[in-house]
Amino acid sequence: MNTEFSRLSEKYRSELLENIIPFWEKHSIDRENGGFFTCLDRQGHVYDTDKFIWLQGRQVWMFTSLYNHLQKNERWLKIAEDGATFLEKYGRDTEGNWYFSLTSEGKPLISPYNIFSDCFATMAFAQLSKATGKAA
Repeated sequence: MNTEFSRLSEKYRSELLENIIPFWEKHSIDRENGGFFTCLDRQGHVYDTDKFIWLQGRQVWMFTSLYNHLQKNERWLKIAEDGATFLEKYGRDTEGNWYFSLTSEGKPLISPYNIFSDCFATMAFAQLSKATGKAA
């Protein structure tokens, strides 16, 4: 049984590091405006440039978690920090409430707030704080 778990663990690790993470690194990062594209097809083409705050938070959390728990890959930390910068700059209204979605340039689209935006932003900045030692 233990060898089966080891085999599955290696299979999932390989899939994550060789396919899943490279896909998101290559296709989701908006190198022009910052942040991450949410709506990608299986080939990585962006079919909608709206940016949802929950995914911005999840991406920051994911890349920081990879850095914190799997490998101290500075590229992952940089991706997370850049995503966090986009979140900090555009993600909240003047009272500190997280938007639901933004244009690719960071303008608010949907401002009825959503608990998922709050949750994923909190998770993102907590994980980033753990990586950098800076207060969230």
